[in-house]
Amino acid sequence: MGHDILHGIVIEESEALSLSELCRICNVEVEWIIALVNEGILEPAGTRPEDWFFSGIVLQRVLVMRRLQRDLDINLAGAALVLELLEERNASFVKTNFY
Repeated sequence: MGHDILHGIVIEESEALSLSELCRICNVEVEWIIALVNEGILEPAGTRPEDWFFSGIVLQRVLVMRRLQRDLDINLAGAALVLELLEERNASFVKTNFY
């Protein structure tokens, strides 16, 4: 039985990712990320797409949004609402388990 070796990179919340890096890591199109920004789902640093940088925490949001759209076949606004509810639930869970 063979063993597969996985390689990965740990991306910190504070690490800045360019638009192209974010797209490559998440396996999504630039246009889709631009749509997420236009909907207010993502907030990059920078004024133009070629100048945008995203914090590492955005990776989770992008991956969740991609799964919501793919698995549930819902539009960006619907996926954004579900994402917001999930994040609120997770924050409440962390807060209640912290005390």
